Amino acid sequence: MFDRIFIATFSRNAEKTALEYGMGIELNDLCISSNLDEDKFGTVLDRMRRRIDAAGQSGRKVIMHGPFTELSPASIDHLAVEMMLKRYRQTLVYCERLGIKDLVLHDGYLPLIYHKDWHKKRSVAFWKSFAEELPEGMTVYVENVFDDEPFLLTEIIGAVGRDSMKICLDVGHANAMRGDGPEVVEWIKVMAPLIGHFHLHNNDGTADLHNDIDCGTMDIRSVLEALNGSCSPDVTLTVESRESVPSARFLREYCSGGQRFSEKSKN
Repeated sequence: MFDRIFIATFSRNAEKTALEYGMGIELNDLCISSNLDEDKFGTVLDRMRRRIDAAGQSGRKVIMHGPFTELSPASIDHLAVEMMLKRYRQTLVYCERLGIKDLVLHDGYLPLIYHKDWHKKRSVAFWKSFAEELPEGMTVYVENVFDDEPFLLTEIIGAVGRDSMKICLDVGHANAMRGDGPEVVEWIKVMAPLIGHFHLHNNDGTADLHNDIDCGTMDIRSVLEALNGSCSPDVTLTVESRESVPSARFLREYCSGGQRFSEKSKN
């Protein structure tokens, strides 16, 4: 039933909830870049393996969330971009060791620091180059964070033009950053052809709170209907709420209520 629904491991009791509800997991151990330091490799790798085992995911699809701290493809200093590439290459080593083929990376857009035209030009060049380094069968999902509209990231991934590079639409980030801009369902319609993955959480529209998916100003049912109606049937979703159980329970009840999304999610 939940073969396309995952839960982020930073969520409280994520492994236990994934096991109980039959959800997959998205590993967050590498989000903080310093966890990729070489002297931590064995410890971090073992911890992720334990998470996979505890969640009952051995031999199943697992998603990796890569590092994002101080990383932006629009960085003016070439050494900053080289550091970013080094961290991403280190992440690929972890993915190879764990047999992971799905990787989420932030788009690195920083408003008030980089103009959108500059960010777009630098990002297209970076992601095209990085796509050439990906192992066979690997897919990278580039995630919006501080984007205030859906067009910039859509244009970037469209210009990259690689099947291995898709969009991860974080609906919580979109809701917090959009201001008076397009509603989240409109983001889905704009980005739909390039979306391969979603992050689900809710907030009050002013801050990135990572609330339960039905707790905030965003109508999560409308969001689920929009992704169901507009996106590819193999699109995946990760719950990124701070508490794991309420969102997992909501999705189980939603899917068991005859929604079309549940039909696409059955084994």
